[in-house]
Amino acid sequence: MSKVLVIGATGYIGRALALSLLRSGRYIVYGLARNSEKAALLTSLEIVPVVGDVSNSAEYLSLISSEHIDVVIDAAGAYAESYKILEDLKKVGQERLEVAKKAGIRTPKLGFVYTSGVWVHGSSHREVSDLQPVGVEHSPTQPPQLVAWRPALEQAVLGASDVLDTVVVRPGLVYGGAGAIWTALFTPLLRAAKSGAEVVGVAADEDSMPGLIHVEDVATGLHAAVEKLPLISGTGIYPVFDLVSSTESMKIILESAAKAMGCKGKVELKGSKDDLFAIAMNCSINSSSGRAKTLLGWEPKRIGMVARMDVYAKAWMVTQS
Repeated sequence: MSKVLVIGATGYIGRALALSLLRSGRYIVYGLARNSEKAALLTSLEIVPVVGDVSNSAEYLSLISSEHIDVVIDAAGAYAESYKILEDLKKVGQERLEVAKKAGIRTPKLGFVYTSGVWVHGSSHREVSDLQPVGVEHSPTQPPQLVAWRPALEQAVLGASDVLDTVVVRPGLVYGGAGAIWTALFTPLLRAAKSGAEVVGVAADEDSMPGLIHVEDVATGLHAAVEKLPLISGTGIYPVFDLVSSTESMKIILESAAKAMGCKGKVELKGSKDDLFAIAMNCSINSSSGRAKTLLGWEPKRIGMVARMDVYAKAWMVTQS
């Protein structure tokens, strides 16, 4: 069986991915854990824990070499840490190739899947593609300040293809389950439901149309990238894939969430103003996932957030108690 290491395996996306890989029966899954408590959680899920963190990477880098890990997935969503992960993996990947060369054998490169996000496209109602350049002067739009660093990191990942097999996967705005990223927008609605407020203000834009994806569909998209990585590497295929399953009105999302939470007050969208996180959350992304479907064989199963908001809002509410 292939061996994969998930960095961020105890997180929202990383855990869903690790479980997807395990369910296939084709992988031994390792997960990076910062402490013994998180390691115990991974063990209970049948994920092999590796205690350590990115800043103290000796433990997991040693594992990559000793266990001959095939693919590493960065699902942590960090900034400086992701740069360090990439630099560390480039060194390990180079060492693997040098050892093989000295032994006179050929060996596959170490695989690396980086989890980015469609916010790199910036906000626009125009259709965008994962083939378009992002974060450069001639890009149609620029990414929000919160993730302005990400296009450069994506390019650094792609530029490591001499020693690593690399893929960049860009999920849309993720929902489902705990969905902590929605807390800033959902919390005022829940408070209004409890207080009986007649009006509730939310830091959202009236015309926002985010590109959305359920966390389980993110997991299967990343899973597909892991499986197809050896097949697309070195073929000339541009290894960057947007994952979006629907584009919906933020206004309708929040109104339907308020109703599901029992909030009877009027929802007023106050605008994202100068709140960097709110600006990113309100990015309008009209992106096609056609290449992910065609080249990775990915098919989303949970399409439409508003359609099942009664389920998704309540799942989020349970985590707030």
